[in-house]
Amino acid sequence: MKNIIKKIKEYYPVSDEALQALQQEMQLVHVPKNTMLVRSGVTDHNVYFIEEGVARSIFHKDGTDTTTWFSMEGNITFGMYSLYHNMPSVESIQTLTDCKVYVIPIARLNKLYDKYIDIANWGRVAHQDANRLLSHIFVERLQMKPSERYHCFMQHFPGLLNRVKLKYVAEFLGISIYTLSRIRSNKQQ
Repeated sequence: MKNIIKKIKEYYPVSDEALQALQQEMQLVHVPKNTMLVRSGVTDHNVYFIEEGVARSIFHKDGTDTTTWFSMEGNITFGMYSLYHNMPSVESIQTLTDCKVYVIPIARLNKLYDKYIDIANWGRVAHQDANRLLSHIFVERLQMKPSERYHCFMQHFPGLLNRVKLKYVAEFLGISIYTLSRIRSNKQQ
């Protein structure tokens, strides 16, 4: 759990006792590439901590998939509506590589929030940071040129470009694959 613990401690100084309690509630799962961890339209009762690998969140509409987020080593991922409202997820989450994932039921994580203030604070800070990043990305899509969005993507998700299909990055940036290719070729010159 090296990557997960490192990321948790980057957000908040969680005690060793609380980390041990968290680890005891988790189950290690090896998830093959292209597996749907969460399916839209289904209430998922788990939170997924990615130790190794990459996943993407996908919004489905009228037969078209749009990548809305990427999660990789040290990140958590979950169906947002399921976590916050016990409702079916509006997005799916798909593994893009073979993944080593630690899974904890939402109910058990909530009990840990009640028992350990440092775990609750870690969760709050991690969610605030994700919300901040989502807000920036939303504004970037509205106000920035595609090349500027690409530059910000490279800062927000370093090293990810070589690990995922470029069409997923283009979807995430709200541009065509052709525009992304042109931007990348201009950057390499």
